[in-house]
Amino acid sequence: MTKELKIKFILKELMKLKGETLNSLSKASGVPKSTISDWLSNRTPNPIQAAKVASTLGISLHHLLFGEEDPQETLQRIMKEDFFNGTFEI
Repeated sequence: MTKELKIKFILKELMKLKGETLNSLSKASGVPKSTISDWLSNRTPNPIQAAKVASTLGISLHHLLFGEEDPQETLQRIMKEDFFNGTFEI
């Protein structure tokens, strides 16, 4: 099942919540203002540029694209944080 990209909505909402403008987000992420504007018009993003914006906003790339956390990332975090710290129980 292919998930629908939701970057247009997620990005708009996060920019509003974090007080970011196209200009400020562009400067902070290094991604051109015109590119970010294209995403807000529902254009499919370049994954490398989208990852830079996601990092700047403090979220995962998956969350930026689909509006939810990636289940694989959660599993990897549990493995890294709990398993390797000795707090993981079966």
